[in-house]
Amino acid sequence: MARRIVFFLLFCIASLAWGQQYPQFSQNMFNHLTVNPGYAGTSEMMNLTLGNRQQWMGGFKGADGSSLAPSTTVFGVDTEVNLLGWNSGVGLTIMNDEIGAFTTLYMSAVYAKRWETDYGKLGVGLSLGLLNQGINGSILKTMPEFGYGQDITGDNSHVDEQFPDDQGTAFDAGFGAFLEHKTYYLGISVAHLNQPKPKFKDTYTTYLDRTVFITGGYRIQMKKRPIILVPSIFLKTNMSSYQIDWNINGILKDKYWGGLTYRMQDAIVLLGGVELNNGLRIGYSYDISISELSEAKNGSHEIMLGYRFDLSIEKRKKQYKSVRYL
Repeated sequence: MARRIVFFLLFCIASLAWGQQYPQFSQNMFNHLTVNPGYAGTSEMMNLTLGNRQQWMGGFKGADGSSLAPSTTVFGVDTEVNLLGWNSGVGLTIMNDEIGAFTTLYMSAVYAKRWETDYGKLGVGLSLGLLNQGINGSILKTMPEFGYGQDITGDNSHVDEQFPDDQGTAFDAGFGAFLEHKTYYLGISVAHLNQPKPKFKDTYTTYLDRTVFITGGYRIQMKKRPIILVPSIFLKTNMSSYQIDWNINGILKDKYWGGLTYRMQDAIVLLGGVELNNGLRIGYSYDISISELSEAKNGSHEIMLGYRFDLSIEKRKKQYKSVRYL
């Protein structure tokens, strides 16, 4: 119980509640659109992605036995279009994130202007949307007053009547650039550009930090073998703290992939998947925690579904883009 109390105190204390920041994902190389609007239209086809992450399964539970661990579902769709004579990409992202007493729903429309350059296809994009953050005050815990000689090892937490249920909405904006080449990719973006502050009725005050993402990967074709190695990096920071994922994926025959990620001071991630002949992709990853909280939480599961198809009548015979272009 002491661990649960400490966990909640990190997120909410008295009448000031600090909401969760940007959700965690392990299969970022398959879902650039979520963090970088400049990616829209990169695949040159209609691209749909659905993902679900269950973090720290069974690691944190409330008094009623319900899970308090993060759970995130994301959906994204984008395609290349010709808008007013401009080579462009458009898209839509929807993400629902739950952690403890906080639930945040993000919805954003995405636009990217695209150029052909000597270094690859460059997209510079903007995302505009709304976020809605809800707080379930009934499950917030506070520490009661303790007398001399008492400790916090027992079930001394209680439901504080001062924490009502509430929700607030705010405008959200993001910006990004993404460069795609046949042998590498690079991206930089900023989420929550305006540091949105959901407007609650009263009691709560929250805001979301401006978060910077930097990603890059390089494709290495193995000689005389149908294998492509793709080492990549994914960095995110709010300028006061940062996190880095170092990943390497191996792709066999443009169809199967498997890889390993080291998330600095947090987890080792095993991932793999397959792309079927009809353009459907299925991926799975499992996080093995190596942080100081590893004894208090179990691993994290994440599943990804993707599908690509061509909308253009004159391009019906063009085959979908393979997984070698992550």
